[in-house]
Amino acid sequence: MAGSRFLIYEKRDSWLERWDPRIKIMALFLFGAALLFNHHLILKSAELLLLIVLWGIARLSWKALAITLASLAIFYASTMIYQAILLSAPGDTIVRAGFLRFSLEGAMKGVLMCEQIAGIVLLLSLLVRTTSPIVLSEGLEMLLSPLKKWKLPIHEAVMMFSIALRFLPILLDEFDKIRKAQIARGGGFHRKRAAARFKGVLPMLLPLFVSAILRAKELAVAMESRCYEGEQGRTPIRVYRLQYGDYMVLGIALLNLAAVFMI
Repeated sequence: MAGSRFLIYEKRDSWLERWDPRIKIMALFLFGAALLFNHHLILKSAELLLLIVLWGIARLSWKALAITLASLAIFYASTMIYQAILLSAPGDTIVRAGFLRFSLEGAMKGVLMCEQIAGIVLLLSLLVRTTSPIVLSEGLEMLLSPLKKWKLPIHEAVMMFSIALRFLPILLDEFDKIRKAQIARGGGFHRKRAAARFKGVLPMLLPLFVSAILRAKELAVAMESRCYEGEQGRTPIRVYRLQYGDYMVLGIALLNLAAVFMI
């Protein structure tokens, strides 16, 4: 499927790829918190612009960026309609543009929420597209390792996350193959009517579900044949050491979050 390649890691040997995975995850949460708590239009726009600059530094496809942002169009539209038209409060400045009447304050809130949605999606896209699933799972496991003292299955949970991340593009490709096969057989997925499209989706879900179960079974057999016994007796293949650039990235993320609460 054409869209599935936008969900997988592509090695570009960029500066972002060399960041420590622990720093990437912590910076993502700090920057995401800043986007959620930030209610200043200029500062939030600057944060969104910084994410776009990081996209360019990571040498990622601008076409992928455009598709990622354009795929959220329905969320942008629904957010603006809800905030500017349906949620107008008494005392708001009402602006008339032809047959439209909307609240200026609501429109500003809608723009802030649209920037917030785009920022969160860009953050997750940057993390997934600049970090391999293995490195990402190792970093996540190291960050959550203190919870092992309470005998929580951190290793198993992170492993399931890594497997799900790897299976997502595969399942999308499988769905595309089933969709094309149904269209070749005269299925209704390609028709214009919504009811026909909905009925055409249902016959594709069952073979996709069966394919996912079979792939999971094959993976379980492969892991058992290699004597996988969980975390017991396993040693890390990589040793991560924080560099000056990692501390700088973490410091910028902390300063950005502090600026949100100070302004």
